[in-house]
Amino acid sequence: MPDVAGESRRFETVLLDAGGVLLDLDYAYLRRLLEARRQEVTEEALARAEAIARTAVDRHVRDGGSSGEAWRDYFRILFGQAGTPRALHEEMIDALWEAHQRVGLWTVPVPGALPVVSRLREMGLRLGVVSNAEGRVERDLESAGFAGLLDTVVDSHLVGVEKPDPRIFGIALERLKASASTALFLGDVPAIDVAGARAAGIAALLLDRHDLYGAVDAPRISHLEELPGWLETAQAAS
Repeated sequence: MPDVAGESRRFETVLLDAGGVLLDLDYAYLRRLLEARRQEVTEEALARAEAIARTAVDRHVRDGGSSGEAWRDYFRILFGQAGTPRALHEEMIDALWEAHQRVGLWTVPVPGALPVVSRLREMGLRLGVVSNAEGRVERDLESAGFAGLLDTVVDSHLVGVEKPDPRIFGIALERLKASASTALFLGDVPAIDVAGARAAGIAALLLDRHDLYGAVDAPRISHLEELPGWLETAQAAS
């Protein structure tokens, strides 16, 4: 299985992003927020709109910005894609920021995430999360059922550095006593996750759940459930 250098690797460590990989935005909460303002949007439509909004974050980081700076634009695009009147956007974004600080917004396990992570543990892999977050991602993961399944969680707010800076990946590797040469990172935003992992010397795999990054030069999977099989194929080829 090719890595950043086009060579085969045997993976001993798997690092994962949190939002969009292990945890989804709470679309039911967004739907209720919109319904309270007489806007009818399905959770499926919100999920698609959210994926498109992430491409804007990807562009923003690729142009030299940080992911945190893109918060308001991310939600403006999400609500715009969902057909919500622009006049409602700023007030809803303020409500979402308050809710995120209080209880978190990325709190729902991605379909299949819990059994996949359990399977990775059964495969004997070291497991960690590397997330651009606001200080509560470990609590959100534990509340979603991941308690005891992850060996470390690196939250950018708590360590003072965020992806794509390779130093945040180095923190995870140091905690796990792992080597970059035998590590894989799975993320869903190329400019943050693929670029950051590769800068740290870690092989990168892109989770492209909505087929939005066809032009990106990176190995990819469409569903998280594909990850164990992808790794088994990589191990067999090494």
